[in-house]
Amino acid sequence: MFYVIDTETTGIFDFKRPADAEGQPRMASFCGIAIDHPDDDNPVIFERYVRPDGWAMAPDAGRVNGLTTEFLAANGVPVCEVLDEYVSRIEAGYCIVAYNAQFDIKMLRAELRRAGRDDLFERTRNICVMRPLTDLLRIPGRFGFKWPNLAEACAHFGIANDKAHDAVGDARAALEVMRHLHRLGLLPEPAVHYAKQRA
Repeated sequence: MFYVIDTETTGIFDFKRPADAEGQPRMASFCGIAIDHPDDDNPVIFERYVRPDGWAMAPDAGRVNGLTTEFLAANGVPVCEVLDEYVSRIEAGYCIVAYNAQFDIKMLRAELRRAGRDDLFERTRNICVMRPLTDLLRIPGRFGFKWPNLAEACAHFGIANDKAHDAVGDARAALEVMRHLHRLGLLPEPAVHYAKQRA
C-alpha cells in the first residue's frame, strides 16, 4: 500500500538544522493519495489547507503557491487534522511516496514534533520518485547530472500538471511519475532513509 503526498509550505528548509527549529518553514497545505498498488485506479484523496497558528505565509512562498495567510485562515483546518490522517496511514502500514520525499517527510516530521507527538521517523518507510530520475533524464548540472524538478519529470513522461505548486496537482503528478517508474522497473524499494552520517 502506498500514500503519495505533497505539501505546500511557507518556505524551504535549512537542512543543517532540526526540522522543527525556530525559523524553519510551516506546512500550509497537504494532499495524500492512498492506493493499494501503483496501477490502482481507485485512489482515495485527502486534501486540506492548514490554518495558521502563530505563523504567516511568507510572501516569496505565496507568490509560488498562490496561498495567503488570509486564505488559509478562512479555509484551513487545525494541523492536527492533517497529522491524524498522515499518522493513521503510517500505522496502517502504508509506504509514503513523494517527489523529493526528503522535503515533504521532513515537513510532516517537523509538524508532528511541534504538536508534541512522535515523529514516527523509524516507522516511515518511504520512496522518493525524484532520485531515480537523475540517471534516466541525465540533465546536466553543476556536479554531473542534477535531480530533475517535477516539471522536468512531467515533461519527460508527458504528464499534464495544470496545478503545479498546488498540493493536489503535485501529488497527482508524483503518482503518475511513480506509475511510470513502476512500469519501467525502476521504482525503488521502500526504506527508512537516514542522514548520511548514520548510513
